[in-house]
Amino acid sequence: MLAAKKAPAAVVAAIGIALALTGCTPAPQAMEKAPVAPSSSAADQSATVAWMNGFCGAVKDFIDGNNKMPAAGGDTVEAITKSTSDQLGHYASILGKTVEELNALPSAPVPAADAAKKDFLGKYTAARDKVVKAKADLDAAKRSDTAAQARAVDGLMAAQKDAHGALDPVKAVLDSPELTKAAATAERCRP
Repeated sequence: MLAAKKAPAAVVAAIGIALALTGCTPAPQAMEKAPVAPSSSAADQSATVAWMNGFCGAVKDFIDGNNKMPAAGGDTVEAITKSTSDQLGHYASILGKTVEELNALPSAPVPAADAAKKDFLGKYTAARDKVVKAKADLDAAKRSDTAAQARAVDGLMAAQKDAHGALDPVKAVLDSPELTKAAATAERCRP
């Protein structure tokens, strides 16, 4: 076993004095702590909150638009058909906007976000496609065609069933601790 050799105390003191005399001391600025950059986890959390805010916002905008849907009605078959067409147009518009907002979300911060987005996007897209078809078919039919009116209402109900399966964005991410935590602070995820 080799014994570690220690430098004589005089040599250590001489080296220290030489460094001091030559001005080889750290500059005061170097002794101060450098500013700490935000940790990647803080940046990741910020991106996750922003993503959840966008996700919840798209759904919230859909719900707000849905609550403003015009009522169908009228005194004649023709008036009812027109009001149903207007309803279908309104619903197609809000569904289209929701699909656009979901597609515009930035890259998902965690895999669970991708899964939630894909699920909601699938439901809203299917609903939009159904209601667009129902409106096109109704508008192509004669205004007095009660069977076309019934098919349009069925199309609207089928679209609503799809869309109403995607109304709780927070519930969609409960399996992800990161997304659940982000939803708690994201402004548009609040009721």
